[in-house]
Amino acid sequence: MGFGGIGDELLSTGLIRELHDQTGRPIDVHARHPGLFQHNPGVRRILAADPALLETAETWQADLRRPCEWQRDLDEDRQEPPARHIITEAAIAAGVGGSLVIRPYLYLKPKEIECAPLPESRRGWVAIQSSGSAAHYFFRNKEWGVNRFQETADSLLRKFDLVQLGAASDPLLDGVLDRRGLPDLRMSAAILVRSLFFVGQVGFLMHLARAVDRRSVIIYGGRELPEQSGYPCNENLVGPMPCSPCWQKSLCDYDRACLGAVKPADVLAAVERILPRLGLPLEQATASL
Repeated sequence: MGFGGIGDELLSTGLIRELHDQTGRPIDVHARHPGLFQHNPGVRRILAADPALLETAETWQADLRRPCEWQRDLDEDRQEPPARHIITEAAIAAGVGGSLVIRPYLYLKPKEIECAPLPESRRGWVAIQSSGSAAHYFFRNKEWGVNRFQETADSLLRKFDLVQLGAASDPLLDGVLDRRGLPDLRMSAAILVRSLFFVGQVGFLMHLARAVDRRSVIIYGGRELPEQSGYPCNENLVGPMPCSPCWQKSLCDYDRACLGAVKPADVLAAVERILPRLGLPLEQATASL
């Protein structure tokens, strides 16, 4: 493990689950973010990701990427679009076979959920973010914009209590309970479990919410499509454009019109669609490898 950002490590838990189901044997994991793998039945030991091992692993990954073309950069700002969901692509490249459930997993103990830094709420908590600018790989073409998130928050606050997750450097929204920059990402996961749903954009928190079985409203815009990186249990909001999905990182010849096409009113409508499904089993996608 340890390749790329924190989201990449979390997504690897889907492969670990499938390998454990197939073999019945847990594996050792070298991780930059060990909290992602605690209490995982598919993990035998969590080992520190030492620099020498990671250097060797990065060399191995360069070989792995040859059959995994979606990870290839076409130029400095554009990646090769994946033909399948990125978890499926990673599983194929790693030689994982069988029937794969396309999702990540994070395992919390009941005490962790009980001790989540979140007070009781009669109206119910909704988790929200304002930005993903602190990501290991920051792509401007994923950013919906703080002003749009604030407008959405103002409307949601009429009905719910809001708690903001994310990095300490993310802009703080007005009217929310500030839980940015928590020292342990498992605290963020516990807050998501205690929340009704999550509102955000493509990135780590979207994957973390799915890992703990929480639905989300996700602003996709048009850089990538939900079937390439998302989950069918969510309300995924796409701004249709002829150039989409472009898989460009930060440059755009159209002033990110695909993100601007998703309005706060669209998010609020998506929330109304999610509410009747709260408490129901989450829809999931599978792939035969």
